[in-house]
Amino acid sequence: MNILYVTGIFAKDRHEPIQGGMAKAVLMNAAGMKKRGHTVSVLTADSVERIWSYEGIRIVSVQATSGWLDKKDIYKAAAIVKREFRIEKAIRKLLKTERIDVIQYTGWFGVGLFHTKVPAIMRVSSYTKAQLSACYSRQTVKVLSFFERCAARRMNAIYAPSNIMAKALGEDIHRKVYVIETPFVKEELEEDDSIVRQKLCNKRYLLFFGRMTEDKGIGVIRDCVYNVLQAYREIYFVFAGTAGKDICSEILSAAGEYKKRIIFLGSVSHEKLYPIIRSAEIILMPSLKDNFPNACAEALSLHKIIIGSENSSLEQFITDGYNGFLIRNGSPDSLKNKIDYVFRLSEKDKEIIRGRTQEKIQDLDPDKYFGIVEHMMQRVIKRYCV
Repeated sequence: MNILYVTGIFAKDRHEPIQGGMAKAVLMNAAGMKKRGHTVSVLTADSVERIWSYEGIRIVSVQATSGWLDKKDIYKAAAIVKREFRIEKAIRKLLKTERIDVIQYTGWFGVGLFHTKVPAIMRVSSYTKAQLSACYSRQTVKVLSFFERCAARRMNAIYAPSNIMAKALGEDIHRKVYVIETPFVKEELEEDDSIVRQKLCNKRYLLFFGRMTEDKGIGVIRDCVYNVLQAYREIYFVFAGTAGKDICSEILSAAGEYKKRIIFLGSVSHEKLYPIIRSAEIILMPSLKDNFPNACAEALSLHKIIIGSENSSLEQFITDGYNGFLIRNGSPDSLKNKIDYVFRLSEKDKEIIRGRTQEKIQDLDPDKYFGIVEHMMQRVIKRYCV
C-alpha cells in the first residue's frame, strides 16, 4: 500500500528529536508500516512548504499559521479552517503525480476536516472534550471538539488507543470507534546519566515527567507536595518536562518552607531521561484524562512502580496493587495516601510488583498492532473501491 500520514505537528528539522505523543505516534506508525514493506509519507503543517526526509521517511510540509492556540476562539477556528484547506490542497496536488491508497489522519484539533477523495482512517490522537477540558475554557473546548467531530465523521474507520477516547468520541458522532492500544517500541539509545550524577546524586525522589499541565494531573501533585515533603524529610520531588512559569511558581509556593526539595529539570532528552526514571523511588502519573500515554509504557519497561489515576486510561496499563497503583481521579489526598502505602511496603513486596511490570509491555506487541491496523486499512480500501 501507499500510505500517507497527515498530522498537525511533527519535527521542524531532520536533526530535531520528536516531541509530543502525537508526533511520536505518527513516526512510529510510519516507520512500522514502512518496515512491513509499504510506501509511506508524512504530510504535516509547518512554517514553510518543502519536501524533506526524517529518519528515511519522506515529509511533505505545508505552510500553516502557528501560535493560533493562544488567540481568541474565532481566530482559532479561522486558523484550523485555513490549515485544513491547505492540507487538502496539498493532498490533491500529490494525487496528480502519485498513488495514495489510504490516508491516516491524527484528528488533532480537526486534522482531516476537508478530507474527500481517498480511503481514510483516523487514529484519535486526542479528543479535546474528553482529554483536555481542564486545559482550556469551556468555549474553547467546544470549538476544538466541534472541528474534531467534523473531521472524524469524514473517515471510513476510526480507532483510538484508549477506551476513554473511543467511548467519548463514538458516542458524540454516533459511530463505532475501535480501541487499538499503541504498541511499545523501546528506543535504542546510549544513556547519559549526567543529570543524575550532577543534580540527583544520593537523592531519594518522586518523579513526574512529561507535559506539566492540568490534564496530566500536575495540579494533583501540586496540592499534595507540602504534606509529602513534611512527612518525608529526605524525599525530593523532581519534574522533567515542559512547563509554564505559573505552574512552577505554584508548586514552589505550595511546597512552602520545603521548596528547596523541589527540582525542575525542564525538557530532557531521552538519553538523559531514562537514567532519571531508573533512579526514582516512584513515578507519579495522576492524569485526569489521558490517551494511553507512551510515558507509562516507558516507565513500566524500566521496572518502575507507578502511581496513576483511575478512569484516566492509566487503568489500561495498571492493575492497582498488582503491577502498580491507582488513586481516585483528581484527589491529592488519595495520592498522598498511596505514596504512604508504597513507602510502607517491604523491599520484597516492591520487587514483586516491579517483576510484574513487564506483563503489560509484552502485550503491547508491535507486530500485533501493525497487523491489526494493516487489516483495517485493507478493509477500508476494499470497501471504498467496491
